[in-house]
Order: sequence, then C-alpha cells, then structure tokens
Amino acid sequence: MRAWNYARHNQFDLQRCRKLGIHAAAARQVGPVWDYFLRIAAAQQLPLETSPPEDADVAKCILLGFSDQVARRLDRGTLRCELVHKRRGELARESIADEAPLLVANEINEIGRSDGEINVLLTQATAIREEWLRELYPDDFSARITVQWDAAAKRVVARQEVVFRDLALDSRPSEPPPAEEAAQLLAKAVLSGECALKQWDRTVDQWIARVNLLAAVCPDWQIPAYDEASRELLIQQICHGAVSHKEIKDRPVLPAVKSLLSPAQIALVEKHMPERVTLANGRAVKVQYADTAEPFISARIQELFGVESLPTLASGRIPLVIHILAPSQRPVQITKDLPGFWRDHYPRIKQELRRKYPKHEWR
Repeated sequence: MRAWNYARHNQFDLQRCRKLGIHAAAARQVGPVWDYFLRIAAAQQLPLETSPPEDADVAKCILLGFSDQVARRLDRGTLRCELVHKRRGELARESIADEAPLLVANEINEIGRSDGEINVLLTQATAIREEWLRELYPDDFSARITVQWDAAAKRVVARQEVVFRDLALDSRPSEPPPAEEAAQLLAKAVLSGECALKQWDRTVDQWIARVNLLAAVCPDWQIPAYDEASRELLIQQICHGAVSHKEIKDRPVLPAVKSLLSPAQIALVEKHMPERVTLANGRAVKVQYADTAEPFISARIQELFGVESLPTLASGRIPLVIHILAPSQRPVQITKDLPGFWRDHYPRIKQELRRKYPKHEWR
C-alpha cells in the first residue's frame, strides 16, 4: 500500500511511478479495489487493520498467488532469469527487484522482436526469500544431482542442486560424478568425434568388419554383430570409472571390443575371417575388410607366380577379390578370377610391364 500511496500522492504520474518500478495504470485501479474490499469487510463485521501490513506479509501474499512465476536471477551482470517450468525471461530494467536473487513476477509479457524472436519480460516483480518458499510450499522442494558434459574442459561435471519444483535455487559442485552417467556422456563425446580413443585404430575397425561380415553370411552360427547400440555400450565400458578425456584417451580398446564375443565365437572369426591368408606359393598376405566392400588382398605380380587359384572365406561362401599390382604398387587388374587373369590378360600386361621394368622377373 505504500507504493500505492506514493502513486496517489503523485497523481499517478507515469515518470515518477516508473522510477520506483510502479505501474501507474495498475496503481490507479488499486483504490477502487481497496474500497471494495473494505466494504466487504465491514459488511462481514471483520476487524479492519489501522496500520499497514509488513512488506514480508504482502510479498508472501503475492507469492501465494503467483507461485508458478517464481524466478531466479542467472547472474549479477544481467537481468536474465530462469523460471519454474523451465522457462527463461528477462527482468524489466525499471524493476525495484533488480537486486534480488529470487523474485516472483506478477506479469509475464511476450514481446516480439524485429528479427522474429520473442522476448519474455518479467514485470511487477517482488523480491522473495527461499525460506518463504519452504514455509509456504514445503512439499515442493527436492534435491538432485545433475551431470553434464563440459566441452571446454572435456570432462564430466556434476552439481548438487536444491530444487523448488523444477527450478534450481542452489547449485554446488559434486565430486565425483556418478560413474554410469559419466561413462554415458564420455561415450557420446567419443561417438560424436569430440574425443578420440588413440587405441581405436585400423585393427579395431578391421575386427569389427570381420565379425559383421561373418555374422551376415553365416547367420546360423549366431555371431553377434556390432551395431550402433553395441558400439556405444562398448565405449561406455571402456570409459567406465573415468570422468575426463585425459583418463580414457590411452585406454586399450580391442580387448573390450572382443569381449562382446565368447572365446568359441572369437575362434570362429579367426578361422573363417582371418587377418591373413596363405597363398599356394606359401606367401601370407593381409586381407582387407570393409563394411561396404568385398574383402580383398593385394599382391605384386611377382608374388603371385605359382598361384593358380585364390583362397575363400567362411568355408567357401565368400570368394576373395585380388588387387594385382605392378612393381609400382599400382593395380593392373582387380578380379576374383585369377586363372582367367593368367590366361587372358597376363600375356598382354607382361609385354607392357617388361619394357617399363626390365629388371623384374617375368615368367
């Protein structure tokens, strides 16, 4: 009522009211409403207080009426606020509650901007205290631990919060972060490419491709494939117990990846999707696997002398592709039909390459 008395004394002057954060038009309406309530009280023979109420009592009354518009200042340098129900807004610059860390807004206005965005403006705000919230709404308080990824520090951070409904009133660091949630956030950072596992190399990718190919061509063997979900779980397993990229970057990867399979299943992969195959001339060559291409080997022509046919994979279900290389390591033929190469193409290729590489053996 002191604010209303001030406004009435100054004849509801817009500029003078604005200096104190008083809405002149709203204050003008208080008088008739006040008289109306006095008449009701008199008719009900209720006692009328002759002294004005305490500011705290008025603030509590406002809080009771607008508890869904409780807001917390996000920082001291701006007027940005966070409200219950996960809303954001900005306190009016002329508000007399601009120093209050907690407040309740009588009005929330959405104001369109020229760029199409909307400003949420909190007006007619009243400063409140946390103890008033506890007094009036004791059942609306809870405690929680929030876990987030700090991209700048490349680590997981946790905070212990005191919450009114869904609005955090107090937030403090909590160490260490929960292990399961930390592993999940670290795994997401690895999968997004934000953090790298140094030991996740070509050997790991080749193993995954070998397993997935065998699972696809031999479904009756019940080999589990590595899909996106299982990869994320494996990375979580690698990250378990850590909270930062620094702790996981050098951790071993292949043992964790292989742990998806039993020893018997690993033996099947090693036998039917081997890392290397032995040619008929006794030379061992590395097999290259990929998710989107057929497995292949590469060898120079001289390394293939004496080889009339190619090995197969998965008990003959997958023929190998061979990249036949010139002495320069460039492919001169890519084929599955090695006998056909020797019969139909090699005579011509030999004549061309013998002129370019006379010091090499040509049979």
